[in-house]
This record gives sequence, structure tokens and C-alpha cells, in this order.
Amino acid sequence: MSNIPNSAMPHAKAAEEPQQEQSGGPSISERAGKLREQATDYARENPKTAIAAGAALAAGVIAAAAIPLVRGRSASGDAKKSGGARKTTTAGKTTPAKKS
Repeated sequence: MSNIPNSAMPHAKAAEEPQQEQSGGPSISERAGKLREQATDYARENPKTAIAAGAALAAGVIAAAAIPLVRGRSASGDAKKSGGARKTTTAGKTTPAKKS
């Protein structure tokens, strides 16, 4: 533990957090419904922004799905055909791969 007195750092006191009861707060489905209503209202007020956000989300999903496919192709030997592969020696230095 630290030897610094509490008077030197009054902001470092342990805060008492009120504990919520399980039945006292809104359920997950109630919070999701409220969030969906807010998103719908925002989309109605700002349709161009909502369209742009949807397009960006779709592009992100497509990119996330495409990355493993692209990595899988390069790992399967397509890099060997392009001639751009480099050969690693035991000393850790890279040398251009020989074309066959």
C-alpha cells in the first residue's frame, strides 16, 4: 500500500457506488427498443447521413468478409506465381526469389 496521506490526494478516496437492484433497471430488450426508436428518429431527421452511415457499415462488413479470402489466396501459393515472393535465409536476410 501507499504511504501517501489522504489529505495530499483528496480525489483518491474510495467512492461509494450505489448498487442497482436487478429488477430496478430497464431490461436489455427495453433498452434496445429505446435505442431503436432513437435511431429511427435520427434517420428520419437526417436521411442523407443515415444512408451514408449504412453504406459505410455495409462496406465495412464486406471488407471484413473479404480480408480472410484475400489472405487465404496469397498463402496458398499465388504469390509464387507473381514472382514477387522473397526467400528468407537462415541469417534472417531476404533475397529475391528465383524465377522458375
